[in-house]
Amino acid sequence: MRQLYIRDRSTDLNSATVIHDESGHSCYLLAGKWGIRYDALSLYTMSGELLAEAKQLTLGLTPKFALYLNRRQVGTIGKSLGLFHELIYIHGLNWIVVGSLVSGRFKVFCGSRLIFAVEPVPNTGGFCSCLSVTNQADEPLAILTATIINRWARHHDRQPLRERLRQLNPMSSTDQGDLSMGFVPKTVLNDQNIGNHQPE
Repeated sequence: MRQLYIRDRSTDLNSATVIHDESGHSCYLLAGKWGIRYDALSLYTMSGELLAEAKQLTLGLTPKFALYLNRRQVGTIGKSLGLFHELIYIHGLNWIVVGSLVSGRFKVFCGSRLIFAVEPVPNTGGFCSCLSVTNQADEPLAILTATIINRWARHHDRQPLRERLRQLNPMSSTDQGDLSMGFVPKTVLNDQNIGNHQPE
């Protein structure tokens, strides 16, 4: 079983991401983006050979992706409207994803056989995941599947704007609906007479 390390791409979808193994060697290159229909994530060898792709088929709250291996569609994965502990079925591959989107820990099975397992790397804030794959031949599709699911996990983890502002600046008056530019206390803004200052 080989361990691969994947960096979260949710804030940097237009650049390439290098997938490393436990020894720090570069193994794969993940490139592409999603967000509109027919966008794709593509996985390459380090020499530039295309191995697998995930193409976005639908938008909205329950997006669906088609999975390709060696340019042939082998399955589809879609997000369901469900609980934080989810069971996702990957059609075509007959893979079942079991785990928690909140914790970022999940396992993928085909029948009783473990395909791969994912868990967050400690002290990375959940922005790096360790992917343990049983069979090296399954790595390309495992990487794409884990990337898609981790993206959904990041969406689950998002806090409401008001709560994030309260944590960044407890002095702000967010409870009264005044965001005070998000971070600056309202008293400071009033003292500086921002917007009303006239040159002497």
